[in-house]
Amino acid sequence: MLNASLSRDQRKYPRHRVFKEAKIVSSAFAGAINVTIRELSVGGARIDTPPHIEIPKKFDLLVVSENLFYPAVAKWCAGISTGIEFAGEPHRPKVLPFNKPL
Repeated sequence: MLNASLSRDQRKYPRHRVFKEAKIVSSAFAGAINVTIRELSVGGARIDTPPHIEIPKKFDLLVVSENLFYPAVAKWCAGISTGIEFAGEPHRPKVLPFNKPL
């Protein structure tokens, strides 16, 4: 991944400071990684991950407060911070239909 200092100069959209709960979801592992969104823009975000966690290059970012998945690509990493670019339209989690037992 790229160095964080190089990435800051290449932003397409201005980022806004936020503090939002999110989860990284990927078929590369079971479960989810809890993260915090620190900066957010139309095109991406800066997230903080737990220490010593390596995230996949491509994943879905579930923004808990919105209940939306954002397809994302990791662009750079510096310590616990990772810059991500949104790679598609957000979508709602797919919910399987519940069948009542007879």
